[in-house]
Order: sequence, then structure tokens, then C-alpha cells
Amino acid sequence: MINLLQDIFAFAGQIIPSPITLFRTYRFSPADLTIGHENDVRVAPGSAPSSNNKNIIAPTTLANIDILSYNINNVAVRSPNRRRKILRAIFASGADVVLLQETNPAWEVLLRDDAIALQFRYSHFHHPSDSDRGAGGIAILSQYPLENVRVLDFTKDVSGSVFPALTCEVKIPMQRFCSGESDNTNKPSSNPIVTINIANVHLRPPVELDGSAWLGTARKTEPIRIKEVKELIRRTPRKAGLITKTEQPTLDIIAGDFNEGDNAGALSHLVRSGYIDALQQHVPRSKETHTWPFMRNLFTLRKRLDHILWHDGPLATTFNEGKELHCNIKLQCLSCGVVTGYEDGASDHQPVLARFAFVKKESVG
Repeated sequence: MINLLQDIFAFAGQIIPSPITLFRTYRFSPADLTIGHENDVRVAPGSAPSSNNKNIIAPTTLANIDILSYNINNVAVRSPNRRRKILRAIFASGADVVLLQETNPAWEVLLRDDAIALQFRYSHFHHPSDSDRGAGGIAILSQYPLENVRVLDFTKDVSGSVFPALTCEVKIPMQRFCSGESDNTNKPSSNPIVTINIANVHLRPPVELDGSAWLGTARKTEPIRIKEVKELIRRTPRKAGLITKTEQPTLDIIAGDFNEGDNAGALSHLVRSGYIDALQQHVPRSKETHTWPFMRNLFTLRKRLDHILWHDGPLATTFNEGKELHCNIKLQCLSCGVVTGYEDGASDHQPVLARFAFVKKESVG
């Protein structure tokens, strides 16, 4: 009886709009991202700015980076109007790293054409095989080098799991030297490289394997999503903190289509493990990231399924030669928003965009 009441309450929350939306319409564009420190500069892909730049950044803030997560819908590629709008959402975002779900070969062809022109020189696409589900594609586009790209299939270890995850290292050059390192050369090899370990996920949808959905399906599939994130963490070995030598999660950012709302099982598990949900941190709970027509468009279901989680542990920092630096650089989420203008005529999901700063340890908190 309790479960039934919970299911009814959760379903009603998806149909009935929040009263807040009646008085204040949510709007967000890439221009609304917080700039951060007034002297901050963006990382220049593939190179480091000159130390003579008049906009030298503050000692505790090294650079900003923007990350976009977007489920682009695997069948939307068949519609010229929908795919045009989706491509505009991606490339107008100004993101440095783009994490996509539900890609396929047709999407890859379209994305690669524009990605190369817009300096996304690094990418990886994973397409589902004929025996997999069509929505199982996953991809990353990056303006920075990618290393150790892995596609993790959970189906053998997690009963009910249907989609893979993608993990990789993003190598980002810093424009300043860390404490204790003198800038006595302009050689590219002397520029510190910060590594961000990223996971792009597409967890089990709140539907039955045959595609049907019932009042309690979201609750019944929640344990599968919890097991999927646990398996994700298990397969990414933990690392020692650069200063404290305490164990830290290897994954610095976990983003994608979690197929569940705020404080649900998988997200709660990651929060207890030390991650912070940028969506919950910066976006009003009244703003959805996914809409779905119900009862022949009589109602619209609104859910917050897409999230970007981050961890503020120290990032691995090296020179190009591989020498490790003990800079204790960390991530800090400056801003996050659901990019509006793409609720209709694009994907059923909406793009989530977050800006992160690379900061020294003492500046966080």
C-alpha cells in the first residue's frame, strides 16, 4: 500500500506543473554561465597562453571548462528539422567537452562534419551492435586529447542493465605553472597537463524490457540503476590523493542520462560517495530535463533525468614528459543550467551545460 501511494505521488508530480512555473519561467542559455573570477580565462585547446597576457588569472583559479551532456534521441536523426535543432543545441553551447547518449552511425556522420570545423578534434563513438538495443549508442566530443577510452558493458554483471557506459581521460593543458615550478622555458613539454576522468552514462530506463511502463516501473527498476553505478565505480580503481594520500574516486565527473530524478537511488549512492549533483546545486527543482507525451498528448510527463555529478578531489597533474606535479588542483562547479529553447522539435531530453573551474585546494570551501 505504501509503495502504491509513493508511485501515485511520484506520477502526479510528473504531470502537474510546479506552481513556481506559473510565476517565473525558467530560461537559460550558455551566456548565462557564471564567469567565475573576473580575471579568469578559458583554456586554449592544445596550447598555453603567454605568461605576458594582461589577463593573467588569479593565483587560486587556473581556468574554466564547459561540459555538455545531452541525450540526442536515436530516432530524431531521421527528421531533418529535429536533427538540425539538436545540432544547433550542441554546437551553440560553446562546450569544450560534449557527452552524448543515444548516438548511432547516422548521428556520427552529421556530428563529425561540424565537430571538426568547430575544433572538436578528438572524439569517440560507440554504436550498438545488431543484437543490442538501438538507444545504446554513446559518444564524446572533445577539444582536448582523449586517452584510455573504455566502453563498459554492465549486462553480464547487472541483471536488467541494457546500455553501456563510456569512460575516458581528458588531458587539459594549464596556462600557469604550479607552486614550486619556475617558468624558465616556453617549451610545450613544460606546460602542466591536468587529467579529468569522465564517465558518460545511460542508466536503465524506467520501463519494462518490452518497452511498456506501469505505475511502479520506475521504483522497480531503481535497484538496477543503483547496481549500475556501483559497478561503474568498481571498474574504475581508486587513486591516492596527491597530497593527503587518502583514497579518492578515480572518476572526477559522472554525467549523462541517469533515468531518474533528484535524490533517487543511483544519484543518492553517488552523493554518499562524495559526488555533488550540479543540477541540484544550481537548477530549480521545478525545471525538468525530459518531457514525454502521455495519453495521446493529453498530458506531458516532466522529469529530471539528466545530471552532471562532480567530485572535488585532487586531479592528476603532470608534465608532457610524465613527471607528476603535486599541485593539488581541484574542480569547482561555477554554474549549471538546462539550456532552454529546445523543449520542442528536438530531442525528448534537454541539454544540460555546466562550467567548472580548476582551482587550488585552498580556494575551495
